[in-house]
Parts: sequence; C-alpha cells; structure tokens
Amino acid sequence: MNNSIQYFLENGIPGLEKIKKDFFTNAMYFDEYIEEVKNIVLDFGCHIISEVLEECNTLLEESLKRRLHWQVKDHSQKNIMSPVGMLSFTRTRFKNKETKETAYLLDRVLGFGPHARMCDGVKAAILEEAVQTSYEKAGREACPGECVSRETVMRHVRGMEIPPGNQKGPAGKKEARYLYVEADEGHAALQFHEKKGDIKRFKWHAGNNQIVKLVYVHEGYTDIGADRKGLKNVVYFGGLYRGKDNGKLWNEVKTYIGKQYAAEEMEKIYFQSDGGAWMKKGLETLGGAEFVLDGFHIQEYIRRMARLAGDTEEKREENRKKIQGWIEKGSRKELEGWAVQIKTGMKEKDQKKLEESLKYIKNNWQGIRRRVKNKESINGSSTESHISHVLSSRLSSRPKGWCREGLDKMAQLRVYWKNGGSLLELVKYQKEEKTTEKTEEEKYSSATEMVTWEKKHRKTNGKYIEALRASISSQISAKIFFNTAIAGLC
Repeated sequence: MNNSIQYFLENGIPGLEKIKKDFFTNAMYFDEYIEEVKNIVLDFGCHIISEVLEECNTLLEESLKRRLHWQVKDHSQKNIMSPVGMLSFTRTRFKNKETKETAYLLDRVLGFGPHARMCDGVKAAILEEAVQTSYEKAGREACPGECVSRETVMRHVRGMEIPPGNQKGPAGKKEARYLYVEADEGHAALQFHEKKGDIKRFKWHAGNNQIVKLVYVHEGYTDIGADRKGLKNVVYFGGLYRGKDNGKLWNEVKTYIGKQYAAEEMEKIYFQSDGGAWMKKGLETLGGAEFVLDGFHIQEYIRRMARLAGDTEEKREENRKKIQGWIEKGSRKELEGWAVQIKTGMKEKDQKKLEESLKYIKNNWQGIRRRVKNKESINGSSTESHISHVLSSRLSSRPKGWCREGLDKMAQLRVYWKNGGSLLELVKYQKEEKTTEKTEEEKYSSATEMVTWEKKHRKTNGKYIEALRASISSQISAKIFFNTAIAGLC
C-alpha cells in the first residue's frame, strides 16, 4: 500500500488542492467540484486495490508449496473492471511441472475466468441496472469511467441461471389461517418468433404478442401507513413457462407452500385469478384450493355489460347497480333474463359483446359467489397492479421488442429481484454451478492453506520458512489470515 500512498501524495493531494482553489474562485461549480473529488478518490481506490493484488501475486511467487508443483513462466498486465473503476495490475503465469499446463494462479485465487474483463461486483451492478431500466444504461453505469456495450449486457443477462427455490423464508414453518395464491399474465412484444422477419401484420396489428406469467403467494393485506396497504410475506414466481412448462411453474408454487407453511394450521387456500386456461392447472396442482374470481375482472365485465345496455351515463350507472345487485344476491336467472331482454334491438356487434360478457360471468359464477360470501377473508385483489410493477414496468411500458429467450430471462430476473434476491449472490451462483471438486494439487494456492502448510512443514523446511517470513511484512501476513477473498482456488 506504500506505493499507493506515495502516488496519492504526488498526484491526489495536488489535484484536490487545485480543484479546491477552483471552487473558491467560483462557488457556483459546486456539483462539478464534488464530481472531481469523487474521481480522484476513486482513482486512489483503484491504485490501492491494484497494489494489494500485486502483493497477493508476490505471495504466490514466494510460496514454497507453489514451488513444489509450479514454476514461474512469465508476467503480464491484467486490466479488469470493478465498481470503483478499471484495475490494472501485474500477474504471473505459472507452468505446472508435471502436466505442463500454464495458468495465472492469481486469477484462480480471485475466481476470475480465463478471459475475464469484469469482476463480480460489476456484473451484479449490470444486472441491478438492467433489471430496472435498459441494457444501454446498465452498460454506462456498471464501472466508473468505462462503458460496456448493450450486446455484452444482453449476453450477460441471458447467461444467468436463476437457482430454483430462491425464495428465502424462516427456518421453521409459518402458521397462516388463510393463504392467497394470485395469478395473472402480462403481455410483451416479440421482435420475431423463430427468426427475424417472420412477424405477420394484419390491419395494422402484428401477431407478436407473448404472454408472461406471474404468480404470487401471500398471507393477506397489512397496513403500511398513509392509508396504504401491502401484501404480507409476498413471494413471486414468473416467466414464460410455455406449454408443458406451465406444470413446472405450479410445482414450484406448491413446493414453496409445502416448505414454508404448516398445513395443519391452514384453513383455506384462496386461488384468485381471471379464470384463464393456464391458471386452471394451478387449481389442479395445489389441490383443495378454492377458486375466487379477482375483483378487477368482475367489475370490468359488469361495467362492459352496463355500457352496452345504456346510451347515457345515468342509464349505465343504473344498469351497473342492477347487475351488481343480482350478483350480490346470487340471482343468476334474473341476470340472464335481463340480458336476453336488453339485447333486443342492439346492433349485432354489441349483442355479441354482451353475450361474451354474460358467458364469462356464468363460467366463473362459483368464483364470483365465493368472493361475495367470504368478504371478511377475501378483502381484495391486486393482480393488475402487480403485473404492472413486477413485469410491465420493464417489459412493455415503453415500446420495445424482445426475443423469447431474453424476455423469459428478464422476467425471471425481475421476479428474483422483487423477491429480495441478492444479484451479487446470483453472479457467484453461476460459478458454483461450474465448480468441480478440487484435486489435492489444485488446493495448494489458497492463501490460508499456504501458510498452514508452511507451518506444518516448518521443521523440515525451517530455514526456507524463516526466509519467507522475513520477506513478507507483518501487514501482508495479517491480510493472509484475515482476507478470505483470495482463499479457494478453482
């Protein structure tokens, strides 16, 4: 670290003095002053980190255990993006005495791939921004002073593997009298189905709509202040889940409920949705859940029928109250009789719309009546707002087109992020998936293991150990034991 401090004394402090003088000359440039101070501090941070990495590399070169298996081949400069800026440091390439394999052992200690250009912190920052705004902004914000292309961000997003069961919960099973499973779907536009140019357009409409599914489980509503309510212990599930994968989605939901909740304490599971075909699979999978039509769609079809049957605002409101009253009372026959009577004299197009609305209410009559009868335990639904906040705000609120792979991955990332998942842990999870069991030879380069090995062989290699200990400062020795960042070679 001495070199970094010297660098800061020679460059950083004069720079700070200069911009301080400029600020006193014109205090209107306060924001510019802050930006310049930040740049100098980040530059100093890059030098400190780079110097520490070179010290770690020196530790590898001087390790007696390393010398048993590897010999120094050459040196090269490594540049890698980090959250504080570009890090530049010298590293050593070693050659295995037996296999003749060459490797940068410091890269293995740090967990860098063979051609890594960015550290895990930058990858996590890319995901953090990409999951909220755009690929372009994610590339600009990832590393101070550097820019990552949109294509690189896109490949990074698509390459993420989301771990199954990433919803975190308490150690023991929770107790809940009522549990609510709500499902709905969002819509996003595809750039193409299988290849570019295969989207067909008819009367200014393109057949490029793609359904994105969202399911969430919660324990009801809770006050969050200022006359606002939120969902208690909500957990999300989502993605494309096309065809047979629909069953996979519902199995994930069922597994989560089984692991998190005590079945003997649960009275009912209420399943709220708009009654779509893919959602019915959820009722079958969960077994015993009671279907409830969500309030948004009930009111949507009531208003549609009232609007078709009334030519003035007063008449529409009157019709709405009538329909609402019949539903509240369970008077299905009166509703059907009114619909038959009112459609006489309508245009054929409006008659068809009225029949479709009535059919929807009839098909979901049990779910509608269940909501009416259980107002205390079923006091709302929020599927549309959750579709907006969890999916649509990133996938379709502004004009954009996706391929299926990118759309599915972004939807899964949004769900993971909304569930409170750590994006840094997600990046590290990708490495864990690829890690294989280490051989005895590969384990030698952990900094802690090197010191432990050298202590163990102290009697045999006494003079060499003392020479090594003398060459390493007490500050570096302390870091070897304390800093686990360089422990564990891939």
